[in-house]
Amino acid sequence: MSKRDNIIKWSIISIFVGLYAMVSVISTIHVIDFFRLSNPNWLAVTLAIAFEVGAAASLAAIIILDKTSRGLVWALFVTITLMQMMGNMYFAYTHLTDYKSWSELFGLIEEEPIFQKRILALVSGAILPLVALGFIKSLVDYIRPSKVEEIKAIIEEREEIQTEIAKEVIEDFVPSEEATEEQIAEIEEMKQEVLAIENDSTLSEKEKIRKTEEKVARVIAKNPEIKKQIEDKIREFEVEDKYTKTDQSSSEESIVLPSPKVGGL
Repeated sequence: MSKRDNIIKWSIISIFVGLYAMVSVISTIHVIDFFRLSNPNWLAVTLAIAFEVGAAASLAAIIILDKTSRGLVWALFVTITLMQMMGNMYFAYTHLTDYKSWSELFGLIEEEPIFQKRILALVSGAILPLVALGFIKSLVDYIRPSKVEEIKAIIEEREEIQTEIAKEVIEDFVPSEEATEEQIAEIEEMKQEVLAIENDSTLSEKEKIRKTEEKVARVIAKNPEIKKQIEDKIREFEVEDKYTKTDQSSSEESIVLPSPKVGGL
């Protein structure tokens, strides 16, 4: 990611966080009045903050977590949000004074004053928690990796694992009696080159992996016996991984990953 793209990304994240923080703080202050009806001041403040954080956490869990009990989280989210909406409506209702012009604008002037206050409290108060949660939802969606990025990361991880397996097989490989001196010398040379790559502090991890893959490909292209051992080891690893990994969500199961190859395997 370029410096310009990085600046744009963090600017967008900062805007979402700032908007959420402002609306969330206002909503929390509003809800304090509601909780004061049945709690002392310090408890009212604590509950207001807890409900605001709980609403954001529940929404994030619904969006991100695949293995969470969705029913329980949804129930908590709806309950907390309704409580926040009620608290904001109460604050708005108790602070309404001159609303005649608003009632005239929306054709409510002929209705009972208490009905007008209820409608205005609903409009001006209940919407705040929804706006705050909307901002946090937008932020989570923006920073969450896309499916393409997730698949790419999984493929890269598998390629790294297969490269490590190939390197271990070559390091432990004992040439057969039929191996030529040239093949033996090339394998020993490759071991030294891989060791040099690993100890080279000027290379990044990706560069080390790429250079190691090139060395591995060169060796196994000329040594069918090594190639077969690497294939067997990778196949053995994939079978073990199949039976030890945890169950994936239905969305993850639907992703079909291509089988990455190391050194032309």
